[in-house]
Amino acid sequence: MKKQSQRSKKKKSSKKRGSAPKKREVGSSNKELPQPQLVKQEPSRNVPKKAIETKGGNKGTILTFVGKTRQFLREAKMELTKVKWPTRKELIASTAVVIVLTLLVALFLGLVDFGLIKIIKNVVR
Repeated sequence: MKKQSQRSKKKKSSKKRGSAPKKREVGSSNKELPQPQLVKQEPSRNVPKKAIETKGGNKGTILTFVGKTRQFLREAKMELTKVKWPTRKELIASTAVVIVLTLLVALFLGLVDFGLIKIIKNVVR
């Protein structure tokens, strides 16, 4: 024989599978609808009077410039700590590649230039 709790579970599950969703009537109460959650708004920031004053006519003051410069340098330092710096061996290898490729391109362009000059001189004569 089945226990009472097993019977109630079976009855509940059979209703969920076979039953179609009920349509709401126009005059039905809103008790069934989930209530929207209110979003907490943060209180507005209190801006100091100095900040308000400097935004106005004193844009080019030395203190503002120094403050922005210090902030930039601080952020630049933080970014430079994130860089993966090459080892000495990698640095020498990549420098050698750049020098060799630069010489090859210079040689190629020099030969092309020399050839075009010869062609133009022969055409002009």
